[in-house]
Amino acid sequence: IDEKWFYMTKKDRNYYLLPEEYVPIRSIQNKNCIGKVIFLTAVARPRFNNAGNSIFSGKIGIWPFVKEIPAARRSDNRPKGTLDINSIKVNRDVMREFIIEKLLPAIVASWPTDDVGQTILIQQDNA
Repeated sequence: IDEKWFYMTKKDRNYYLLPEEYVPIRSIQNKNCIGKVIFLTAVARPRFNNAGNSIFSGKIGIWPFVKEIPAARRSDNRPKGTLDINSIKVNRDVMREFIIEKLLPAIVASWPTDDVGQTILIQQDNA
């Protein structure tokens, strides 16, 4: 498993829209202060059968460290109560919660049936 930072949006973005579609609203205070989100990703070694066909792709999942909270007051960009996505500060307790509630069920759901009963080691790629 590893963590990876991504920007929430770009400074310049092109949209290809149909005539009946609206341009998406991007509301940031300053284009030089774009928010970032951290994701937890999990991958494993892919598995192949004797014919060389893929049994297990090795992709387990990706989860953002965000929480949705309602806006406390209205602004020109949104009404009060609109769900806003905010980053979570990742610490030991948050990481443990994500591993237990998201990573382990995803491993159980996607793991190949040939390896059932074998020990699974989760290796974190950080200090």
